Amino acid sequence: MMKKRILGLAGALLCWGTALWAQSDDFGLWTEINVSKSLPHNLELSFEGEYRMEDCLRKTDRFGGTLSLGYKPTKFMKLKAGYALLYGYNSEERKEKYTNDVEDPFFYEGYNITEAYWSLRHRFKADVTFDKKFFKWLKISLRERYQYTFRPEQEVPRMKYRFYEGELKPGYPESDPDVKHEKRTHMLRSRLEFQYDKKKCDWKPFVSFEVYNDLANQMKTGEYKVMCGTDYKISKQHKVNVSYLFNTEMETHPYESRHVLILGYSYDF
Repeated sequence: MMKKRILGLAGALLCWGTALWAQSDDFGLWTEINVSKSLPHNLELSFEGEYRMEDCLRKTDRFGGTLSLGYKPTKFMKLKAGYALLYGYNSEERKEKYTNDVEDPFFYEGYNITEAYWSLRHRFKADVTFDKKFFKWLKISLRERYQYTFRPEQEVPRMKYRFYEGELKPGYPESDPDVKHEKRTHMLRSRLEFQYDKKKCDWKPFVSFEVYNDLANQMKTGEYKVMCGTDYKISKQHKVNVSYLFNTEMETHPYESRHVLILGYSYDF
């Protein structure tokens, strides 16, 4: 089973690479802080806070926190479940309006402006991770994650502009709130990772590839992530992480890609 998933992810990585250079780019910065507490019976409680910036660091993308509980039943397997509360920023939207479905200047009617807004999301996730070390220094891991996200319904301020023969119609602009209906997503996130993990070495460089599949839409691929970086163990309890992420969202931004610098800090006790 694990071998088939690894081969499938490797094949997806090759397909993804052919379109890599055809994307338009954005740059972001993600910061993460993780605090973990070891508990009896191979249990671990952890909290992670995050803050993300995008648009070449000009605006906040999202921030939030995740509370998780992990369990390691065997040496090669780990189970984990968690809940995340996330706040995401949505930029101002402009939507052109026409008197019919044809986007022709002859049928141009006007446009709608939806103001920028913050949206709340509740996220539940459950992981199973398998890992094995080879040659006493190479650790290969496969993580499968089920992720459910719920976004509640909310009203967002919106202004309507309508024109006739180039002039704004009487009564416009008109205020008409835009209702963002509740949204639910069910995703399967599969990640394959290779890490240098030699004993007594504080540096642990890694590379990973992750693919998102929509469980509610016939396992359609919605997103890819490729990451490389390193963990550095400062002491027994303190660790930092520096990594680079290349991210492509096939559904929401099919012709755009994102380059992200990730800075992380972990405290274990």
